[in-house]
Amino acid sequence: MIFGLGLDSIILIIVIGVLTFFAMFILSAGVISAVSYKENPVRDRLLALKGMDANELRSDDLSYKMIELQEKLIEKLEPLSRKFYGKDAGNLAQIKNQLTEAGLPDSDDALWRFMAGRIALGFALGGIGFSAALLTGQLIAFVLGGGILGFIIGSMFPQIRLRLLAVKRKDEIRYKLPDTLDLMIVCMEAGLGLDTTIQRVADETEQMAPEISYELKRANHELNAGISRTEVFQNLGTRAGVQELKTLCSMIIQSDKLGTSIGQTLRVYAEDSRVRRKQKAEQIAAKASIKMIFPLVLFIFPPMGIVLIGPVVIEAMGTFF
Repeated sequence: MIFGLGLDSIILIIVIGVLTFFAMFILSAGVISAVSYKENPVRDRLLALKGMDANELRSDDLSYKMIELQEKLIEKLEPLSRKFYGKDAGNLAQIKNQLTEAGLPDSDDALWRFMAGRIALGFALGGIGFSAALLTGQLIAFVLGGGILGFIIGSMFPQIRLRLLAVKRKDEIRYKLPDTLDLMIVCMEAGLGLDTTIQRVADETEQMAPEISYELKRANHELNAGISRTEVFQNLGTRAGVQELKTLCSMIIQSDKLGTSIGQTLRVYAEDSRVRRKQKAEQIAAKASIKMIFPLVLFIFPPMGIVLIGPVVIEAMGTFF
């Protein structure tokens, strides 16, 4: 007996403290790494070489140390992630495909780092869930259930967020593709070749359509590496996961093989893409009136009825009663 507590209670308190500290460390590391970032070109370059976007990182010296701790934590969890997720090849291929569609690094190292991040967040939320359930004083099954539920939610959240990022990026590519095609048509009609057009359009659309610019730059790097044009456009169409872009790449490959005008092909497809974009906007506008019915019925009509009929009802009750 120590301080009136048994050995089981002391062990339980130590376990709670360790889990809570571990969970708070991971969450605080993520929060502090989002704080304001001081300009440091040398450090930014080092972060870029490590695969991190220095322009989006906002941190000071303390948060930079927290980032290093995060890196070390993920490195330690990588072997565990390989053992935990390594047997499901289908799920790994799906997540790697989603990383590609989201515009994130899709190498094997990036894949396992993402898996390690899932385990880290799972442990963080699992520790919080375990501690919160333990404080309620319920049965041990309820406590373990809280920890397991927190781990499942924490490990699934990054994958859900990745899927949403991929869907959002696909929508952006579909919306901005017709304008990008117009720019490609202008470049080709000005006398530029297809390879030079891709490079020029990738540079010009970096601010307007960064998703398409990234894909075109990657295609340009493949062309400069000596990969055949057919294979480059096949990779471009498959990589983004957008059917419209895949169809465009197939048309360019066909035109290149047959020797027809690629500029004319782009013009026809640009008109078709613009019509589809207009039809999509009309479809969304047509659905808006139906979607507005539910908030109107639930939130607008009841207050209006109370405001309009309420005084009449109150006056009638005063008259008759």
